[in-house]
Amino acid sequence: MRFAPPRAETEAVVVLASARCQDRGSLVLRGWAYVDGAEALAVVSVVAVGGVGQVVADGAASRVHDDSADLYPGDKRVSHADAAFEAEVDLTTWRGAGRVVIEVVSCDGGQLVRRPFTIRPPGSAARHLRASGAQDGFNVKLGWSDVEGLELTKVGVKATLSQVEAVGETLHVEVRTGPGADLALIGDGTGARPRRVTTVVGRVGSASLTAADASSARQTLVTVGADGSIARVVVPAGWSSGDAVADGGLRLVPRPSGAVELRRGPVLAVSALEATASSIMVTGRAEGLPDGAVLEVRGSRARVEVELDLVRGETTVVIPTTVSIWQGRRVPLPSGRYQVWVVSEDGEAPVELDDGLVDSLGTWEDSEAVRVRVLRGQGGRMMLEAAPPLAVDERGARAQALLEHAYATSPPAPRRMAYFECYYGTSATDSARAIHEELRRRGSDLELVWGVADRSVTVPEGGRAVLRDSREWWEVLSRARFLTFNAGLPYGLRRRPGQTVVQTWHGTPFKRLGSDRPTFGPDEEAGPATVWSVARWDALLAGNPHSADVFGRVWGYDGPVLQLGYPRNDALARAGAADVERARHALGIEDDRLVVLYVPTWRDGNRVMDQFLDTDAVVRGVGRDVTVLVRGHMNISGWATRIGGRDVLDVTGYPEINDLFLAADVAVTDYSSIMFDFSVTGKPLVFLVPDLADYRDRRRGTYLDLEESGPGPVVRTTEQVVEVLRDLDATREGFADRYDAWVATYNPLDDGRAAARVVDALYDDR
Repeated sequence: MRFAPPRAETEAVVVLASARCQDRGSLVLRGWAYVDGAEALAVVSVVAVGGVGQVVADGAASRVHDDSADLYPGDKRVSHADAAFEAEVDLTTWRGAGRVVIEVVSCDGGQLVRRPFTIRPPGSAARHLRASGAQDGFNVKLGWSDVEGLELTKVGVKATLSQVEAVGETLHVEVRTGPGADLALIGDGTGARPRRVTTVVGRVGSASLTAADASSARQTLVTVGADGSIARVVVPAGWSSGDAVADGGLRLVPRPSGAVELRRGPVLAVSALEATASSIMVTGRAEGLPDGAVLEVRGSRARVEVELDLVRGETTVVIPTTVSIWQGRRVPLPSGRYQVWVVSEDGEAPVELDDGLVDSLGTWEDSEAVRVRVLRGQGGRMMLEAAPPLAVDERGARAQALLEHAYATSPPAPRRMAYFECYYGTSATDSARAIHEELRRRGSDLELVWGVADRSVTVPEGGRAVLRDSREWWEVLSRARFLTFNAGLPYGLRRRPGQTVVQTWHGTPFKRLGSDRPTFGPDEEAGPATVWSVARWDALLAGNPHSADVFGRVWGYDGPVLQLGYPRNDALARAGAADVERARHALGIEDDRLVVLYVPTWRDGNRVMDQFLDTDAVVRGVGRDVTVLVRGHMNISGWATRIGGRDVLDVTGYPEINDLFLAADVAVTDYSSIMFDFSVTGKPLVFLVPDLADYRDRRRGTYLDLEESGPGPVVRTTEQVVEVLRDLDATREGFADRYDAWVATYNPLDDGRAAARVVDALYDDR
């Protein structure tokens, strides 16, 4: 068969959506192929190409219709749903060991052209490639190269797992191998200089494994020949790990390479799943888990806990796709990815999915409230993903391009409508909420509409929620008289005649922004996205002269900057004892407890947040009944250590931060802008900054010197925080002058009337 080279002017995209080896010796693939910005490629087959360009295996391709081709970022100019194809490559014609590259063959102008795969979409099955397992003496490993795409490596197998039987706390293992070979475990040793260690556990291909054989949490099962040679034991094709779990959690698990790994420790090993849009039923074997353990579904915006019925043998648990928020109300699971763990006082244990479930994963279950699917993460661990319930013709890059085009080409016709968006629709609070409430208080005729990221977000009374990226949302963007944001603007937004775009931002800057950051040169311009966004602002709110100076300079904004106070702080300035009592009741905190609010900011580049404050040590050390509230930053995906307990509450997902300020007696922070908002309450502030020099001089940079002018003590350790908390009266007295100066500088107009002044200036136009 002759192949022509691709035309130089043809920029083809060949996407791999999924690839898996069948136990009958074939490779099944799904993907799509097209010319960038143009038509689909006429894919006729898929081939395996050896090192000298020889085709060693092939299979016919058939064209299919696949709407998911338009869901992923990429070329949005045309639909590629009809560019999808499926193929099955017969690998039995590939003789001997070696390496091949999988390429797609298309008919271009009457000539056959071979092309490698170029892309694996994020979140697709192609991101989790797994080996075939041992078959006919070989194991085919699937891998990905950024240069050559999908590649297969065929290696000879010297040892194959043939049988596993769990009896009590023991795994009886049989391995087909050469004569005289011993079974062994190989893993990392311990000590100052870790080394690879091998422990012989059985003779001539059989072993009985117990937890005592597992010197580390994970080890690889190998054979050791008479000459000392080591060969990894490989699972057979089509093998399922469901029965390879002993009492206590000792288990055999296949790696993506097909090698067999011995793991020890508590586990929920899942053998069956039944997913709907309202719940996910998980069936499996729970081993080594203590009484009182719960299943925890953990994401950056929500956490779901489900009780476990820990019985011997099969265990079933139903995970709801709703989450109970504060005061017991349930809402759909917020958008995002969730890790699934079993949690107890003894620590955390993984929830692992059997290999036999792989083909059934990744399918979305839809409802009017939420879309959910089950995924398999690193190490076989169970994950969930939730997405907003957009209609079919609203999902994905292509659909959004069409909706944006319709929005951009529709005639401008603003009506009496005010649109609000807070943190990209993930909440409905901040200054926008205060403006909303002021418009309601005045009886404004404006229709009040909120853009929400998903159905978990509750909007204020009198407001209407619209899903971001929905057709209705694009319609609102085109018709609203006022558009109010506290962060970045939606990509594609155009300011139309008769519209006013208001940027409230979300705090007074302590850490450096934009071109003031250490990673920027003094004359560098802001990034294109920022320039594009800033050019659409009609007005920018600043709570004080410091903010007004910084905002205009770092973003290159030369429009009106209104210093009218921060509307979001009105509730703090007007608050009385009844408001404090209401906030504490909403959080379930008794009146007589000392409430410590810990609000650290994120560290650029770190999506997992270190907890510098030892909250348990605070509870133990203060010497009176204390509740610690921990609030994470919106940019983190989770905490490095688990937060929670009887006296420690993770309030990252609590919808209104002002309630936390009101409930707290004292705030502990670092470089977060909440220092400027919390000072409106007049309550003590403590600055825990163990990494001050690194953060100030290298990582981010700061505008102010906390040690010189901060309104509270600057400390480096939890012990120092506890010492301050034991005598807050001394802190109030010792920092009274600096606190007053701080408020005069940064809260000059936070008098409870900021929203009224903003409405007078911007929204009261009739």
